Amino acid sequence: MKFLTLTAAMVVSALLAVPTPTLACGEGQFNMGQGLRYQGYLAPHPATVLVYADAASGADSADRQAVYHGLEQAGHHVTVVTDSAGLSRALASKHYDVVIASFNDVATIDSMVASTPEKPLMLPVVARSARNSPELSSRFALFLIDGASLGQHLKVINQALAVLK
Repeated sequence: MKFLTLTAAMVVSALLAVPTPTLACGEGQFNMGQGLRYQGYLAPHPATVLVYADAASGADSADRQAVYHGLEQAGHHVTVVTDSAGLSRALASKHYDVVIASFNDVATIDSMVASTPEKPLMLPVVARSARNSPELSSRFALFLIDGASLGQHLKVINQALAVLK
């Protein structure tokens, strides 16, 4: 009887020792069900994100659209604009926590953001070859590499929100 009780106690304690969800790169990850392949990301701090991606930069590519959709699925509120008029309207109509745009467009966005009461944090997108540029590192602590994955976007946005708080 003691053996049976001890065995049952060990089995119950092993079942209760299920690992908690792990955090990877700043985002929460969850798995649906036992043995299923579906996984998703949860943003620990949902943000309002403005993405300025002009048509020439491939804003409508399937990869970028998948990243933007993934950001929304993770809990962020994403607005994508593709021209300077749309950018101006978006900045005037709503507060954004983060603005993601090409490093080449930073000056344009800075001039538009100067007139807004609450300044969003700028996350420039740079070519891989320019990631060690002194100009970039002197102006920005956080940035995205062109072609960054959803996980990298989530990580950098989460780090940016930590800077804002």
